[in-house]
Amino acid sequence: MIKISDSPQHLKMKKNTIFLVGADTGGHVVPVFALAQELEKDPALRVFVIGVGSEIEKKFYAKLKNSKYLKISAGKSQFGSTTAKIGAFLKSSAGLVKSKYLILKYRPSVIFLKGNYATLPMAFAARFLAKPVVAHESDAVLGRSNKVISSFAKKVFLSYPEEVYDGKIRNGECSGPILRPEFTSAKKKGDDDYKVFNFAKNLPTVLILGGSLGARTINKNIFGILEKSLSSCQIIHQTGSADFAIASEAKKTLDKKSQSRYFVSNFIDDELYSALRIADLVVSRAGSGVFEIATCGKATILIPYPHAAADHQSKNARYFTKKSAVEVIDEKNLSPTVLYSAISKLLASENRRRSMAENLKKSVKLDGREIIVNYLKRFINKNG
Repeated sequence: MIKISDSPQHLKMKKNTIFLVGADTGGHVVPVFALAQELEKDPALRVFVIGVGSEIEKKFYAKLKNSKYLKISAGKSQFGSTTAKIGAFLKSSAGLVKSKYLILKYRPSVIFLKGNYATLPMAFAARFLAKPVVAHESDAVLGRSNKVISSFAKKVFLSYPEEVYDGKIRNGECSGPILRPEFTSAKKKGDDDYKVFNFAKNLPTVLILGGSLGARTINKNIFGILEKSLSSCQIIHQTGSADFAIASEAKKTLDKKSQSRYFVSNFIDDELYSALRIADLVVSRAGSGVFEIATCGKATILIPYPHAAADHQSKNARYFTKKSAVEVIDEKNLSPTVLYSAISKLLASENRRRSMAENLKKSVKLDGREIIVNYLKRFINKNG
């Protein structure tokens, strides 16, 4: 007598489960979203994306068609007062318990971690329950969480060449960044891209990005040169939620012509493809967003965030500087005058912009998403 669970029909219907953990900020959520988009197409897989409930998670994960969104809790224990650290510890402890529950309930074949503080509860639960994990590092220095995870991960994929990192990384492999297919499929700018912003085609366009949460120092300096800059160019400005109201008020003080040349948004999502296509120059922090800029081949001024963990943004910028791919302004040297001068000089030199753009695109490995998706599928087929 054959049990139903052993029947060929039942075995054929069985799906392997995969957890993709990407939480809190765009640099961790968007890559997991890109992986889930591809993996959920496979009828043999059951895909779960896991985060901590941030707004950007809800925004992106709601777009997935065949993946389920789950939430755990986690706390940043390295910052703040003793009380804050205790609170973070309690959050992460609750997250560890919830992670164990989810693993036991859904029994994933493998767990992918887009390493930051929010992945640690799931990482420790996976280790405790002997579930295999795979991680990805976006920066030129291994983050605190990924340093821990790398000690037991089956594979640690890296965005930068292995020689960039300090010391040998256990099971490390350079895959390049995880990019959405919209960025890796070449498409030239067209009239529709300009229409998104109601911009003219005969003026240069400058795109200001500060990461998904914005960058207050960059914003402040942009506000200081708005009127002067808009006399000769158009600006697309992602402010983050904290400065959106200030930017909107600043726009109201401009004359009508300048207002028409200034597009402001707290977060640029679907419009980002068009923004990057029409941009002649990008001003940005030096986080993982630089990879999306690179795929579109754009001249870029990087302003690294000086308080980033392990100063990773400065190290990211240094890599691209060595490739003659970007110009860098340290935040301590940033002023409206310095920023205006840098923008003006690059807008005046098409040859310089073209050279920087070509070097930036050549500096990035563009097939990271495919490499990681294929690895995860092979791993599941072999071990699932």
